[in-house]
Amino acid sequence: MQNTKSKVKSMSISFQPDVFTRIDSYCAERGCSRSWFINKAAELFLSECLEDKEDYETAVASWAEYEKSGRKSYSSAELRKEFGL
Repeated sequence: MQNTKSKVKSMSISFQPDVFTRIDSYCAERGCSRSWFINKAAELFLSECLEDKEDYETAVASWAEYEKSGRKSYSSAELRKEFGL
């Protein structure tokens, strides 16, 4: 089994003083390192960003497929009129 420390990459990061203080206080209260906390936060945010990107790409592809199909779309006003709503 390889040592996971050898796979760790380091970088410098800057925070606004109030954000740093809030992170530092939370980590001290929870008993975790700032590094662990920042890694978890980045991991979660990146997952959300990648999911949003995938959703966007799916929507773009679906819209392109719809436009290529030549089908007609209907406004909500047209549908209400058509169905007497």
